[in-house]
Amino acid sequence: MMKKVLLLMSVVGMMVSCSQDITDMNVDPKRPTTTKAEYLFTNAEKKLVDQMVSTSVNNNVFRLFAQQWTETTYPDESQYNITNRKIPDTHFLVLYRDVLADFHDSRVMIEATTPATPADEAIKQNKLALIDVLEAYAYSVLVDTFGNVPYTQAIDINKYPLPAYDDAKTIYQDLIKRLTADVAVLKANSTVANFGAADIIYQGTAASNAKWAKFANSLIIRMAVNMSDIDPAYATTQVQAALASGALANNNDNTKLTYLTTSGNQNPLYADLVTSQRFDFIPAEPFVSAMDAIVPGGDPRMPKYFTNLTSPAPVIPAGRTFVGGTYGAGNVYTSYSQITSTLNNPVFPGTIFDFAELNFLLAEAAEKNLIPGGSAQAKVYYDAGIRASMADWGVTNTAAIDAYIASPKVDYNNPLSGATYKEKIGTQAWFALYNRGYEAWTSYRRLDFPVLKAPQAAINKLIFTVPVRYTYPAAEVNINTANVTKASADIGGDLLNTKLFWDKF
Repeated sequence: MMKKVLLLMSVVGMMVSCSQDITDMNVDPKRPTTTKAEYLFTNAEKKLVDQMVSTSVNNNVFRLFAQQWTETTYPDESQYNITNRKIPDTHFLVLYRDVLADFHDSRVMIEATTPATPADEAIKQNKLALIDVLEAYAYSVLVDTFGNVPYTQAIDINKYPLPAYDDAKTIYQDLIKRLTADVAVLKANSTVANFGAADIIYQGTAASNAKWAKFANSLIIRMAVNMSDIDPAYATTQVQAALASGALANNNDNTKLTYLTTSGNQNPLYADLVTSQRFDFIPAEPFVSAMDAIVPGGDPRMPKYFTNLTSPAPVIPAGRTFVGGTYGAGNVYTSYSQITSTLNNPVFPGTIFDFAELNFLLAEAAEKNLIPGGSAQAKVYYDAGIRASMADWGVTNTAAIDAYIASPKVDYNNPLSGATYKEKIGTQAWFALYNRGYEAWTSYRRLDFPVLKAPQAAINKLIFTVPVRYTYPAAEVNINTANVTKASADIGGDLLNTKLFWDKF
């Protein structure tokens, strides 16, 4: 499957000789029929991050499901209507057609090459490992969004035009196995590069192999912690092995794509929040009020997350610093606090994993005895997660951060920070995962904290709880009917409230 790859490509001028074979006249330079593996890789990498960080209601409504943001004029998605705009279809299509298919084709092209030297062979193996790592990430997102999905028969449309849906747990375990093997390859070939400049996340140098290995191990930890309630023995083995192998060590390791100022290469948020000239999103009151109430004067990250217009200025309740819009209802944009202008920057990085998230996962792992240390070690990771989030958002006042962590509603050892570890970790992970709606939604589903409620408008439509999955795409239901019907039965029903295999409680 060859496509035009538009990202970061230069147009190569062509000199046509008068003695050139006349058959060249049939070649359209604007419609290339060949491409390079590197171009396909870059395109897939960018499409993957774009899909995860976009806030277009046609693509990604995870921030709304996590109740960090809400809508103004058109609140359908905050009321859990995801079918009118075919949101599941787009998510499914982008990840399979634009991401996994391009990774697959890049892999095929690389596998067909014959390296001239041992160093070239090592670079080839690194490239294949890196493709595999990102494929694993994409599949993990599909599983965590839908449940059972096409896997063993996916992508090969000629052989499997109507692919079967694989068991989600089986996919998870295979992805972890693949990631473990990929880490071994990247470590063995640590002195040579991978994709070079074609890798627009870690830049593809030899040094990037270690960062990609850390990302892969961190992804293993995320998946294993997700599974820990249904298979604690397996989760323990995987978390400990990945942690020993090496996960993200600080914010410098964060897995993020820094966008460009040029059109087509900007953070999708720039199009959604700025160039669209629309005012569709504002912070949601459940999130804003929780951050405002955590310490007097509000969480130190709030000025980094939100802003208040001066004219007209919103009416801020007494004792508050910001005010969010009513979740799941129509809101007047100027009557509430707004989303920080930081996100309006076209080059704002799109993050798919960070050090803060890892620390909250490890805090949970310690409480579940997946790793040693119990609650004491959980506190270490919990505090580190808060500090990592503060640093990543530019909160630099160390004394203020220390005071925040020691405050009654934040201090891990204080009952006021939560009756259970799930409440403590769940609340702070929710705060730290701001603007990372997918991860915040996943944390909520696994920990059942914070306590989020469906808005009245959704209840009126008989949707009584916050969705815990996307329903299957309408196109799949209509075309791949037999396989979708079986998958629906296997997971317990194709419903918004059908829990994923790992969502036990």
